[in-house]
Amino acid sequence: MNVIHKYKISFVFGICSALCLIAYNIIGTYVDDNGFLIEPFGLIFFFWLFQLLALIALIITFVKHRKGKK
Repeated sequence: MNVIHKYKISFVFGICSALCLIAYNIIGTYVDDNGFLIEPFGLIFFFWLFQLLALIALIITFVKHRKGKK
């Protein structure tokens, strides 16, 4: 439980990124009657953004708690 409490921001960003990926797969892509590709491209961007934020928050929290032990 202490690990989840310590890295809760990283977990939140990780869950948000997973939700973006799941929503992207559920919505799916298709070609409409005019031949245009309909795809939720914004979810791909937010997936990678949340992954990057989770990694940055994980590293910052790890370094901050590592310095506190010394």
